[in-house]
Amino acid sequence: MSFAVTPDELLGTFGLSGVVYFPRYQSPDNHLDARTAEFLSRVGLPHDEQFKSKASVDQAETINLAEWFRPEDGTLPEECHSWLVLGYFAASLIALDPANGKVYAFGEGDPLDTYTQLHRDVESLVYTLNLFKKFDERGRGDDVDLEEQVEQLRARIEAFDALPFENDQSQWNLIFDEVIEGIW
Repeated sequence: MSFAVTPDELLGTFGLSGVVYFPRYQSPDNHLDARTAEFLSRVGLPHDEQFKSKASVDQAETINLAEWFRPEDGTLPEECHSWLVLGYFAASLIALDPANGKVYAFGEGDPLDTYTQLHRDVESLVYTLNLFKKFDERGRGDDVDLEEQVEQLRARIEAFDALPFENDQSQWNLIFDEVIEGIW
């Protein structure tokens, strides 16, 4: 299988300690779709100050989304019970539906039934994180039209996957607005 982000490209962007790999294994409990499993084992998942991979969090915590929330957090919709926690990004918990590889965001403090699909798959999430990291590291001078650069980045991401910007309140739309405002 080939992917839009290569292992070398991800390592070049995030560094050796900034990529987490997930070994592939066969077990009756492993219901991860083949493409997602291959991607996570070969290319990996970034881990840095913007995206915190669940693999780096206290290992005593579960990766099963259904076990993640307490009763006072609300009721997790039934369709989410088999999902896995990938990590944290911009005040959101990022989860994976292992059956189809879709990536969802649960906003911090939002009701659990208001989750949104953030990416079509893990490859799209990593592709977007990779482009954003490169954009963020370039630095911004006074003579740079930041809004134009953000729109160019948005167009590159939307050409690969339109989902990150489909919802006006998605994490990516909020982050891009903050970049333009100078918060990021």
